[in-house]
Parts: sequence; structure tokens; C-alpha cells
Amino acid sequence: MPKKSVVLVGLLTLSLAVLLAAAAAAQEIVEISNEYIRIVVNAGELNGGRFSVGTTGGDPGRTSDDHKALIYGGDDPWTSYTTVRVDNQNWVFGNPTDRRAGSDGLYGEIVQPPTVVDGKIESSWKLGPIQVWQVLSITRSSTTGLMDTAQIEYHVENTDTESHMVGLRLMLDTMLGANDGAPFRVEDRALTTDTVYYSQNMPEFWQAFDSLSNPQVMAQGTLRKAGIVPPDRAYFTNWGSVADAAWSFEFIPGRDFTRVGEWELDSAIALFWDPVVLEPGESRSYVTYYGLGGVTIAAGELIVGVTSPAQVPADTEGFQTFSIIAYVQNDGEGEALDVVAELRLPRELELVGSPAKVSLGDLPSGETKQAGWQVRAQSNAEGIFSYEVVVTSTNSETNRVTRTIEVLSPARLQVLVSAPPALGVKNERFDPPTFDVTVFLRNEGGTAYYGGTFELLHPMLELLPGQSAKRFPGTIEAGQELSFKWVLKPQEGFFGGGPLGYSLRITSPRGEQTVSPMSIIIPLLKPKVWVGEPEVAGGGPVREGQYFKLPIWATNIPDFLGVELDLSFDPERLEIVGKTLDISMGTLFVSEGETAETAWWTMPFVANDTGQVLGLKAQRSTRLPNAFGTLMTIYFRAKEAGLARVNIDKVKIITPEAVLEPSYFDIEHRDIQIQPR
Repeated sequence: MPKKSVVLVGLLTLSLAVLLAAAAAAQEIVEISNEYIRIVVNAGELNGGRFSVGTTGGDPGRTSDDHKALIYGGDDPWTSYTTVRVDNQNWVFGNPTDRRAGSDGLYGEIVQPPTVVDGKIESSWKLGPIQVWQVLSITRSSTTGLMDTAQIEYHVENTDTESHMVGLRLMLDTMLGANDGAPFRVEDRALTTDTVYYSQNMPEFWQAFDSLSNPQVMAQGTLRKAGIVPPDRAYFTNWGSVADAAWSFEFIPGRDFTRVGEWELDSAIALFWDPVVLEPGESRSYVTYYGLGGVTIAAGELIVGVTSPAQVPADTEGFQTFSIIAYVQNDGEGEALDVVAELRLPRELELVGSPAKVSLGDLPSGETKQAGWQVRAQSNAEGIFSYEVVVTSTNSETNRVTRTIEVLSPARLQVLVSAPPALGVKNERFDPPTFDVTVFLRNEGGTAYYGGTFELLHPMLELLPGQSAKRFPGTIEAGQELSFKWVLKPQEGFFGGGPLGYSLRITSPRGEQTVSPMSIIIPLLKPKVWVGEPEVAGGGPVREGQYFKLPIWATNIPDFLGVELDLSFDPERLEIVGKTLDISMGTLFVSEGETAETAWWTMPFVANDTGQVLGLKAQRSTRLPNAFGTLMTIYFRAKEAGLARVNIDKVKIITPEAVLEPSYFDIEHRDIQIQPR
């Protein structure tokens, strides 16, 4: 039976319509790639949010790993999925599924579909009271030193007013090209049966390959790294068990990786970050890595392969260790007797907790064993250092391999924020109406900075639509600079009159937070009733004999319901020819020519001989939180050249609570210059 051809348990056939829908969904993907690997995220209505990882060119020194799968799925990812446990409920990240993996979980609401943002694929779903972001990016492998690894991040935020217990399970359907049964190699063990590691003994990384003599694909998952929170539990098991259960699953130590319900080897990994309290508004991050692994190999009768991080940060306190793993494969015809692997370190590196020599016993032909050591750099060590692993046997030639490791200064992130100190006012509005907050990041340390969350807190400011308050820059390499920005504006209904505070909150994957407070001065937008600029058809100045319209404005008035208004004008130079026919209701009372918002309107009395517009009364049926528009528009004819004045003689603003007199708002009249014909 082909790999994972079984869909929901008990379903024996699929209709043609379902098959066509599945084929269409498979074509909806979002991907990022480089010369080494590609990450594909399903963007379909089914299984949306699930991802796969594969090689493009793979290891540049080997062609056997080109275009191979590392996580099953290719252009139709569905077998790997992530569960967010909220209290006692299991929510599956992404869109619902029609297949076996994750069919018993709850599904939430999409917030952001898979989207490429600054070279990463970001997506977000609301799972009950928790919003979850998935951020996938390409980063540098700890052992190859190349950009051939997927950085897998999840960020959870409690959007509720109550605290919740929140945890996360990430299940990866691992694969080595066409090989689904290669052992997981962890420290000094080759795992072929159900095995679990806990946080107190969590390995730094695991690797998987089929053969040292002719490796097709060398995969690596990194579980522990400076600056991130390792999982509480890491299970190595078969795919069927974790596919069928969204959280707890059947785990049987000693059982091989044969897929539950079938007969093929099908390995998988489940990483658990156990539930802990997440307070209202609190957020948390989970980060892990999966991609290609680097092994330095020396050929011989006893093939020796050695791996370790290519770079480690200097540790002035002396508590941070890293792993060195040696693989030994007997490529000879007979059994190798009394095989011993010895680690030889330079003085700048120190062995921790185990002897330099490890006995591997007798090694039959074709078999592989491994040894592992924990090492730390001396507190003053910095630079490139070489170490050696020597393998001996009583009946085989000695073999040795040398590998280098670079000890660098820790990551040190410099953060600069650029934003204007104040806004201005133009035409009774804030000028400019929006402003940018730009964050500039530079890693001035020697090693990479991993997985921070940058969040803009803006209680009295609004982000323009399409933006998220959270940004996830991913890995920032040593010396790398990057920037991102938010575009904000004052909240609707805010009229200014002082500084508005906002802040940048930086949260590390371990939960440490720094908050940088900032502010911008927002000028006061005063309530105002005023006579606007005259508008002539075709533009230009007002000339003798021309008709023009004159809007009467009310701006920045909260809780507006209506108005009572009297005007006067120069009867020698202006006239309203059509009297009330030349007066129209303003935008505060009509919308697209309709008066649905108007409870009533009393047309004013017009007297051209005395230059008066008296008794305008209008009231809406609903209040406006912030009135910014015209009360009415008057069409005048310019009778004679010269300076003509239009005055607001009396005005009252009606709100649900009171009638506002001119002492509450400003009034502005208008002088109109009429040009000769």
C-alpha cells in the first residue's frame, strides 16, 4: 500500500468530487527556498497551515540528496501538524483536515493566511481564546554552517480576560528522501524503537542518515540551543500513533517504527512543551529547527564520521556545553574487535562529565555505533579550534578525523527606534494623518540571535489595516542588519492635546522581556464651525457674475446630533438667487444623496436684501462620535467685484447630553475676494 494512502479511519472510497477537491487544494501553496532547501506551506481550505520541508540542491558536496523530502508532503503537506492544548482541549493549528492526521482535534478561525513576509512564511489562527502565529524561515544549520535548516516558530498569546493553561505539541513526519526507516541517531544511541527524552536530559540535536559509506540524505533536528526553550519531552515513534491522537498518544517503549494499522516503517517525532499558565495578554514562544546535518567523514575500513556545532558562543560563566558525536561504521569484511573512540581536544576546549576514551566493543561488518561527549569552551576562549577523534581496533587500522569549531562572542542585539516627535494640524486634521515607527536591528555579537518577538504596544493609537502589532524577525546572523516598520494614527475620536505613549516590547524565546517606552505629541484639534473656501466650477478665483458654492463646516465635534445656525452675508456683492433652492444639506446629514440619517431638517429663511440666512435647524437620528463634514452648502452669485464677507452669527451644536454654545467651539468667518469680469 502506498505511504499514508489511508484517509479517515473506516473510509474505503473517495468520491470523484473529493479527489478533485483534494487535487485543487494541493496546488494552493506558499513557499520559500534557496540553493539548499525549500519550505512549503499548504494554503488550501483543507489542511491549510501545514508544512513540508525538502531539499533543492542539498549538501553542495553531494548530489545524492538533491530534491529529496525531509518532511513528508511535497506540494501537498498534510501529515505533519501542530496541536495547541488550551486547558483540556486540543486545538489543531490551521484549517480542518479530511484525512487521518489530526482528525480528532478542534479547529479555529483563520486570522492571517500563509503569507511571505520579509522572507518568512507567516500565518495565524485563533484557537479558542488563544491567537497562534506560525513563522517558518530558513536559517543556518548548527553543524553544516550553511543556510540549509528550517526554523520553526510558534507564538501564542492569550487574548482572553482569564488565564489559561497552554501547551504545544509539534509532530514532524520525518523522511530521508525515499527512506522512512533510517534510525534516529541521538548522542551515543541509534534509535529504532519508541524512545522519549525529557527536558533534564534533552539532547542538543539528533541526526538521521542511512549509511556513512554512501549517505543519501543527512537530516538533523536541533532541540537545545542557547536562547531558546527546549521541549519538555521529545518522542521518537511511528507516524500512525501521533497522527491519530492530537495530544497524548499510544507510546510503547521497545516497539519499532512500523506505522500503526499498517506494516511499513514510518518514523516521526513529537515535541511537547507542556501546558503552563498563560495570563491575559501574555505571550510565549516555541522554537525548534530541522534541516540538513553536517558530518565530517574519514573513509577507511573503520569509517569515522564526526559532527558538532560549527559555531558556539563563548560562555564566560562556564555552564554551557555542546555535543561532539562520533559515528563508526565497519566497512571491512570481518568483525572489528575491541573498537575504541577517543576524543582529543585542544587546551581551549574542556571535556565535561565523561572520559575521553569510549569503548564501542566489537563491531560486526556493515554495522554502525556511535559515541558522544559534552564539551565546553574555556571562559577566555575565542577563535577557531580543531579537535580530533581517533578510532582504534585490535584487528583494524587506526582511523582519525579532524573537525573545527569556532568559539564566538554571544549574540548582542542593538535596537534603535525612529519615529517623529510630534504631528501637526492642517485643514483641521492631523498632519500628517499617519506616522511611521521604524525599528532598526543589528546583531553586534559574534553568534546568531534567535527567535525574538517584537511587539508594538499602542493603547491610544491605531495600526493601519493589514498590519500586525507583532513582528518575528527570526534568526539575525552576526553582523546582520534589518528593519521593519509600523504605520499608526491616533484613534478615531481622539482630538489630541498632549503626548501619546507607546512602547516596543521585545520577548525572547525564554520569556525575558524588555520594554522601551516612547511617545509622540499630538496637537489639539479644537471643535470648530467655520465657513469654507469658495468653490467655482472649473476652479480659479471667484469673478463678478459667477456662481460658486460655499460649504459651512463643523469639524472635530464629539457626539454630534444636530445644529441651529444663522448666517449673514454682504448683500451688495452676494445673492442667493434660488433662495432655499440654492441651499443643500451637508454631509453630516446626507449620505450619497439620501437623508436616511436625518431625523428632521428645517430650511432656513433667506433674505437677499438684508443678507441673512436665518433659522437653519437639522438633527440626525443617530449621533456621530466625531463630526467632520459640512452642515450645509450655499450657492451664491457674485454680484459685484470687491471683498465680500460671510459671517456665522449664531450657532448651537446639539449633542445627546447638552446644547453647546460658541464658548465650547471656535467660529471662523470668511472674506471672499471677488475679481472683476
